[in-house]
Amino acid sequence: MSLENAKENLKEFGKELGLEGLDFDENNTCILGIDDEFSMHMTYEPNSKRLYIYSPLLDGLPKDSKIRLRLYEKLLEGSMLGGQMAGGGVGVASKEELVLLHCVLDMEHAAAQALRAFAPLYVETVEKWRKLVKAIMEGKEVEVPRTAGPGIGPGGVGPGGQPPAGGQQSPPAGGGGAPGGGFIKI
Repeated sequence: MSLENAKENLKEFGKELGLEGLDFDENNTCILGIDDEFSMHMTYEPNSKRLYIYSPLLDGLPKDSKIRLRLYEKLLEGSMLGGQMAGGGVGVASKEELVLLHCVLDMEHAAAQALRAFAPLYVETVEKWRKLVKAIMEGKEVEVPRTAGPGIGPGGVGPGGQPPAGGQQSPPAGGGGAPGGGFIKI
């Protein structure tokens, strides 16, 4: 039932973007390019019945230990209770020199529109953090962006990807293109 819900969420999200036939691959993953800037990965994990959404913030960690420490401090500050990370968090793969922002939607209980409602907030959050990370890498002083915390966000999505009862609707997404080809704007 949860896999069907994840597929329905992806289908509804695809309709919103004008991407008919958006589907998971054999690894239960779908990857979308966003504005030639970054990729939005969505992977359904059957054991947990969750849809994991993740995007790279940085590919290549700073060599300067002071900059790396400042980067880690700002990432941890923003990740506190998911407050500045759309209710999600951040992970660092030191060996691969990769920093990912990630969020999770519970597909066992989420509405069929949960992904569609959540995606604009997620993309906005990734864009803000990518700019912040770039500034840190350039040695600039930065403040953690103030976005919606783990409560109700601008996209009208509450914890677990559930739109609040009687809550606001998310704005329509723009974009276009074909599955697997080109980048889109959410």
